[in-house]
Amino acid sequence: MRQTEHKPFRGSTAKAIVEVLSLLGVDRVFGLPGIQNIELFDELADAPFDTVTPTNESSAAFMADAHARVTGRLGVVILTAGPGLTNALTGLAEALLDSSPILIILASASRHGGKAFQLHQIPQDALVRPLTKGIFQPCRSSDVPKAIFQAAALAVKGEPGPAVVEIPSDLLMEPCNCSLSSPVEDPVSEDIEAKLDEAATILMRSSSIGIYAGAGAMGSATELIKLAEILQAPVATTISGRGVIPEDHPLSVGYGFGRSGTAVARSLFRNVRTLLAIGCKYGEVATGSYGVRPPPEHIHVDINPSSVNANYPASLPIVADAKQAILGITARLGGRDAPRNESLLRIIQRARRRSESTVLCSPKTTRSVAPSRFLHALRNRLDRDAILVTDCGSHQLWALSDFPVYLPRTFLTPADFQAMGFSIPSAISAKLAFPDRRVVSLVGDGGFLMSGFECLNAVRLDARIIVVVFRDGAWGMVKDAQQRIFRRAPFTELPTPDLKSLAKGFGMEYVSIESDDAIEPGLTDAMACRGSCLLGVKVGYETSPPYVKGTAQQMFGNLSLAMRARLAARYAKRILFPVENKNT
Repeated sequence: MRQTEHKPFRGSTAKAIVEVLSLLGVDRVFGLPGIQNIELFDELADAPFDTVTPTNESSAAFMADAHARVTGRLGVVILTAGPGLTNALTGLAEALLDSSPILIILASASRHGGKAFQLHQIPQDALVRPLTKGIFQPCRSSDVPKAIFQAAALAVKGEPGPAVVEIPSDLLMEPCNCSLSSPVEDPVSEDIEAKLDEAATILMRSSSIGIYAGAGAMGSATELIKLAEILQAPVATTISGRGVIPEDHPLSVGYGFGRSGTAVARSLFRNVRTLLAIGCKYGEVATGSYGVRPPPEHIHVDINPSSVNANYPASLPIVADAKQAILGITARLGGRDAPRNESLLRIIQRARRRSESTVLCSPKTTRSVAPSRFLHALRNRLDRDAILVTDCGSHQLWALSDFPVYLPRTFLTPADFQAMGFSIPSAISAKLAFPDRRVVSLVGDGGFLMSGFECLNAVRLDARIIVVVFRDGAWGMVKDAQQRIFRRAPFTELPTPDLKSLAKGFGMEYVSIESDDAIEPGLTDAMACRGSCLLGVKVGYETSPPYVKGTAQQMFGNLSLAMRARLAARYAKRILFPVENKNT
């Protein structure tokens, strides 16, 4: 490990932290002040970058996560001790499972006084360690800058994720006379030349190739598209990888390729002889409960060695950065495009037209809004670089099938941890990062009850977003699952707030869409709003999203024969002898 040029520093430890963040190129941090970190927040008032204070620490963590996803750069969250950390744990877990690089600067109780039972004093390291890539606990003021540089480097190294620096509150006030020097990691990479040779040989001789791309390929979208065109290979993505190839590209088949994926992906990948998987870990959500079936000739490229061979054996595992591997394979293929596979392109194009016609030709509803029809209309109103941020729920799964994504980092969703409350704070963060682009938050009414008050900050910060609330009066995805399994849906009804009154209280404009015929005029009104807009959409979930149908079949098939028989018997019994709901 080498060091950069030393920069002498004199001042408080809190001021040193601000200086280090500046040297790291941080342009925005998220967090809330508390008793243990007020020294740092006093210094942040004079920092050369923005500090955003949301309504709670959970939102702060989501905002830092979204900043990292949408910009591709480090996100930073600053937390006070005790509840500041525990409130943020959900956001940190989401960032860990969705591979977002976040630096957490966490204050802790004072070391001085020798007294027990201090305010907010809990074993914070024990709580946060399983949810991060590492935790640094400097004991001297002069060690703090180095710890922050190291944590920032760890967060972005390899598979990205959260890293923590825990700093006792009294240390923030102490003088920090030191030299600020960022440690520079000497590049260390596995010798993969022989494996790239083998991968290129396999691909050149294969008669049928498919590419499966995850979020790890997000920084190499251009290179991935070029490789796909050379190979004339259909490209399916994970949920987090959406946008790595435009979903109107002739070779894009959408997300997934198992039962939960798009119909065209399922059809085409059944006949794939060689699968090239890049930057993905085959998680449960992405695979629809492990419903994909890679062929025996399976090349798996990922930067994290623990992801390769974790769920599906690879005939050729390659531990490498996605761009490094893609460029290496492309160079070995000679850079020449294969003849256009007109038959393949026609299949993909026909599937797209069929999907769109299914939505547009379905009967319109007058008492509610069809989610698919609304999402198609919304997509048509937005520029290609618009950013859609979903929450967790049925709306999220409808967006998979009915909201095409055209550019990298324009579809943000809580994929692997499925944390509710993600959408609204993350949309605000995305808008702050890209103020000239349209940002839409898509959330269910359950998720809105969790983070809706963050709309106050959308207005305060002049982050002009559209918050679309799918109103069905229930925990929609849970209700659907209960109905499928138990033939009833207890405890899923939600209290319904008056969104119009809330919007007025937030300082937002309000638009309501109550039927399919109101979609176009409603979207026109929402797009014309000068500030942030709350758009209430009364949805009718008359059917389940395609993802749910495929995943439910797969989950049932994963059960033992005895368990399947038991569930089927109970289901039949409840058809014959219905049971009542309970919702109190």
